[in-house]
Amino acid sequence: MRARNVKPTDHLDTFIKASNASEDVRDGLQLLERREREDEAKLAWLRAEAKIGFDQLDRGDGIEFESMDDLADYIDRLSEEVSAEIADEPKCG
Repeated sequence: MRARNVKPTDHLDTFIKASNASEDVRDGLQLLERREREDEAKLAWLRAEAKIGFDQLDRGDGIEFESMDDLADYIDRLSEEVSAEIADEPKCG
């Protein structure tokens, strides 16, 4: 394995001195790798959901609004419905 030189900021240098630098770098890289996988999964989900929406529009299943105010009102109503459903769910614990 090839050695790499890394220059951390003063803040990170102080943080590393309080622990094991090799372990910190490994942990940091693992976190970056996990975040990348999560981002890829989120993007795949968004693409799939967008395709569903576009397919619905192609079938004529969309909702047409007369104005941005109508759209905002519709979103507010959806938000209120979701909030009410959450409030009605039994509490755990």
